[in-house]
Amino acid sequence: MLDLERKGGYGINKGASLICSFLIFLILCSGCIGSTTSEVQTGELSFTLIPDRTRVTEGEPFNIELVLTNTGNTSINVWKLMEQISYDINFVDSNGSYVPYECGVLQRLPLTNEALVELQPGESLRVNQDSSCWILPQGEYTLFAEYHTSGGEDITKPYWLERISSNNVSVFVVAENNSSLLESGISTGNGLVEVFSAPDAPMTVRVGSLVECQRHDDLAKNHDLAITGSVKEILPAKWNTPDSKLSEKSFENMDWENVIYGAVIFSVDRYLKNFFPSEEVVVIVLGGMVENLSLDVEDEPSFELGEDVLLYLMENTYLTTKDIYPEHFVVFRSL
Repeated sequence: MLDLERKGGYGINKGASLICSFLIFLILCSGCIGSTTSEVQTGELSFTLIPDRTRVTEGEPFNIELVLTNTGNTSINVWKLMEQISYDINFVDSNGSYVPYECGVLQRLPLTNEALVELQPGESLRVNQDSSCWILPQGEYTLFAEYHTSGGEDITKPYWLERISSNNVSVFVVAENNSSLLESGISTGNGLVEVFSAPDAPMTVRVGSLVECQRHDDLAKNHDLAITGSVKEILPAKWNTPDSKLSEKSFENMDWENVIYGAVIFSVDRYLKNFFPSEEVVVIVLGGMVENLSLDVEDEPSFELGEDVLLYLMENTYLTTKDIYPEHFVVFRSL
């Protein structure tokens, strides 16, 4: 009887020992079973949004280009530019509401190493998408994009893991039959000046001009200065006259001799191409409002205070504004 009890006790202890050993094995292996956690890379990226137009007719789609650039000094792995996976485009109306995305939500499997691209310093990824996935009634919108990556994927290589936002761009959507507001049109040689007004309201001069189309390779090598930084100050708009006031010319005789301009001061974080001996750079932008008259120049960039930017700049050679500041630049961009 005693021997049987001993044998039974021995069997129980042996079974418990096997269970404990199995549990310990699971605990030790828990960090490797099903784990695809990758090493997180650090680096400096910029994300730029460039619409081909900033003034469109209601219902008319337009192209939006996105540029992701490695602005750091080391190579990093990034996700490819994939709609609704690594980037989202956003339209915000004048009330602060986001315009719904109408093309549906994508379903996907976890990403693999094939989703990665190695970006060397100064290299960029580009993608184009049109605006047909958003319904944009007449009005003014703020357009921007966000680039983002996440964990929990089937990626084994190290990659950049973070979120950044692009620059903001104002987009104006006008009604299809808006010709009743047009009072006059004057040919300037460079484009068309359209003067809009309403009773007891400020007057707006809208200018559409022809801009030389630059390929992206030309954009990268032909600019005079490239910087990353932020908007430090936006100075009030002025006329380019000696006293900064409107000339005696009537609107019917307006040409490019007198224009409204604005000056934007940028704090420079880094010079990417060439060097300017200052921690600040002044950039001239055509357009703005002085008293009750507004000049709206198509395709001129707009900036917000504190906005982070990547800028390709060139020396200002425009006769109307080149002598306004001793040393300043204008934005050099492709269309």
